[in-house]
Parts: sequence; structure tokens; C-alpha cells
Amino acid sequence: MSRPFTALFVALVLATAACSTSGGSATLRHERTGTIDWSPCSHVECGSLSVPLDYEHPNGAHITLALARLPATGKKIGVLFTNPGGPGASGVEFLRTAPSVFTDKVLESFDIVSWDPRGVGASAPVDCIERLDAFYAVDRDPRTAAAVAQNVAASRALIAACQKNSGAVLPYLSTENSARDMDAIRAAIGEAKVSYLGYSYGTLLGALYADRFPTHIRAMVLDGPVDPARSYADSTLDQAKSFEHDLDAFFAYCRANSACAFARGNDPAVAYDDLAATITQEPIPGTVAGERRILGPGELDIGVASALYYGADGYGTLSSALAKAAGGDGSRMLALSDAYTGRETGGKYSNETAVLYATGCIDAPAPTTVAAVKRLADSAAVDAPRFGATTVWLGLPCTLWPVKAVGKVAPIHAAGAPPVIVVGALYDPATPYTWAQALASELDTAHLVTSGGASHTSYRRDNPCIDQNVDGYLLRLEVPASDPHCS
Repeated sequence: MSRPFTALFVALVLATAACSTSGGSATLRHERTGTIDWSPCSHVECGSLSVPLDYEHPNGAHITLALARLPATGKKIGVLFTNPGGPGASGVEFLRTAPSVFTDKVLESFDIVSWDPRGVGASAPVDCIERLDAFYAVDRDPRTAAAVAQNVAASRALIAACQKNSGAVLPYLSTENSARDMDAIRAAIGEAKVSYLGYSYGTLLGALYADRFPTHIRAMVLDGPVDPARSYADSTLDQAKSFEHDLDAFFAYCRANSACAFARGNDPAVAYDDLAATITQEPIPGTVAGERRILGPGELDIGVASALYYGADGYGTLSSALAKAAGGDGSRMLALSDAYTGRETGGKYSNETAVLYATGCIDAPAPTTVAAVKRLADSAAVDAPRFGATTVWLGLPCTLWPVKAVGKVAPIHAAGAPPVIVVGALYDPATPYTWAQALASELDTAHLVTSGGASHTSYRRDNPCIDQNVDGYLLRLEVPASDPHCS
């Protein structure tokens, strides 16, 4: 997720996008470090830690965080914390894929530790609506009063369930509190300093941690960064335009490449707009895992955005899904949407959507009225006709959220922290490159490393230059001499 909250589009578990490597296997064993007991559990070691629900009242109610660790496979030089993004992504599940996410040398040299942040997965999970098909099926480009009312009703239903099932924890799910949890984990494992690699939303968590606990960091890398000083409206517009730009790049690819399965011999942009209009008027059927369903405009938008996260590597998947949809079969586009939203067969969803809103809505203030949301959506649609309105209307629950935002839109400086490596991709659709530039200028000790790619995040994306810069800093504390551009 971006900050301020803008859309579902930035919440993505990055493990499935990482490159494959032949990293060695860690030896899993029962062990105690500090006050944490680690026991083998499905490719990693698992532990838990009790932390205050409200840090202003540390002797009050507590919650339990679910932790995971992958011990160093060779000579250990320290502990590396990591967060995959979201908010809503499970750090425990992410760590199970570590051999495909980190280089062999990083796996050899660090105990890698991650966790389900508060509200996520097994860490006092937020419980809202288990079946979200109706929420995601809503047309997020409402052109009539009735369509706007449908958006409001879907958001209110989600919020009512969150209040009913998790009202006691909703006020305490800020990223600020997660940063304090992170330091509690550091202290519990007995480390004076830790290294950190955060992706997407995890860059906000890392920047806040560096600001609050600068002396507790050995090294920090922030990949696919969020700009905490960007206003809600500006962040929304930035992101919508970035996705629009990447979709235009996909259209250009289809015009020039016969391998594109969508709209062969025709203008793909026109074909796309015709398909979207058709689905808005009459959703098309599809079958996923034997389940007969309907592809509506909401799932179409999310499915397309899901493929764009992978840059050019996702063009084949996107063109195939669009071609099938144009032929009357929504199956592949529904599968893309499902993978993104955490939908399981039968209509049950993970709690990633609940956490996305529960954390995002209190991290920074949103527009205060539905009318203000409509004005912002109309403005966004001018510069991003295909993604502008959708991006804005997906944030509607934050306008109606029952807990007042506690975070502020302001630069983070992290005075006193060691060098922080900020990695940005020129054509990242979800966290635009301008955000990487901004964060690098705001942090007191940042060094910007630039990828020429179009995927969301850059480390382990088939760019040896990026990997060398990141690994050089994490392993040997080698800070880039200048801000390198890795084409």
C-alpha cells in the first residue's frame, strides 16, 4: 500500500515475483535466542512474542505476534529483518520463500527474521468480512448516483463487519505501532543492531523505524519506496498516472509485437476500452478452479493492475487474459484478480484486505466526504482515464472509517541513522520513481539506486547491478559512491 492510502494496487506479497535461486537449506532446530523460542515449522523456524496492544499503556492488554526465522546457512554476520509489503502481507509466509527471494550470499550470512505485523495473518488478525466478492465486484468508476451509492454501501458493509468483529484492536494498527513492535522483536532476540530490507509498504515501516530507533540499525535497504510526505490527493494522482503509463506501454508492446495475443491487427487501446465498456454493461462468465463465476469491472481493473506489477514480464499473461475476456471467457482475468486479492475457492478471502484498510486508513487522513472523493476521482480521470477513478474510489472506506487517522503526512528524516539505500525503478507502476527520489532527499543519510525497469520493486528482478549494490551494502556495508543507474 502507498501512504497516504490510495488503492488496493500497492498491496502485494512480493515472494511470487522474485527470481529463482539455488540457495542452501538452513538447519532447522529448536533454539532459544534472547526471550524467543524457535521451533521448526514448514521450512522455517517459528516463534512468538507478546507486545502491548497500546504502547501508551504497556501494562494493559497484550497481543501475540507470529514470528519466523531462517538461520544463516554459513558464517553469520548478523540478523536481517524483512517486510514484504502491504499492509496486509504475511511476513511468515514470505519467509518460507526466502531461497527464491534472497541471494545465496545473503542466505549464508544472515539469520533472516520476519513476522506477521499486528492485525495480519496469525498476529491478532483483523476480522472483517470473510467473503468479499460483493465488495470487489462493485464498479469503481461510478457514473451515476446509484453507482456511487453502491460503492458507499459496499464500504459501509465492510466497515460494519470490522467494527463488530475487531473494534477493540482497530485503533492500534498504525505503522507507528508496528515500528515499535519491530524494536520489541529486536530486543527480544538480544540484538543491539539489526539490518533491514523492506519492500513497498515495508519501506514506510523501515523509514519510521529508522526515525524512531536510528541507533538500532546496522544497515537498511528500502525497495519500491513510499513517500511519506506526499499528500493523499497527490499520491493518488501519482499512482493512477503511473499505472496508466504502464498500461500504455503494454499497448505499445502489443502494437509492435505479434506475440501479443490481444487485439491482433487492431488498436489494443481501443479494443481495451471497448472490452471494459462491455464488461461494465454486461459482466462475462468465467471458471476458476471449477467454480463458475462472473468477471465484472472491479475484477477487471484489479486483474490488469496485478499483471502490470511485473512490468514486461507480465505482458504475456496480461495479453492472454485480455484476449480470453474479449472472446467471452473471463477465467484468466478472474484468476489474476484472485491471486491479488487473496480470494480462495468458495469465495473466502485472506485478511489482507481488512488490514490494508485498517492500517492504511489510520496512517494518514483521507478526504472527509463522499463528495470530496468524487471530485478527486473526476480530477484523476482526466490524467488517467482508465485507472484514475478506480484508484480513488478504492480508497472510499478510509473516508468512512470509524477510527480517526493518527499518522501525519510529513517527511521522515531518520537523523542519526546509518546510510539508507533507497531503490527505485523508473517505471514502477505502484510506487512511482518520483517517490523514491523524494524519500531519498528527505532521509538524512539516503543513497538512491535507480533501476531502469518497470516492475514493482527491483531487487532480485534480473538486474545484477541492483543486486550487487544491495548485497554489497547488506553484506559489507559498501555504500554506493554515487547514485548509480542500473539499466
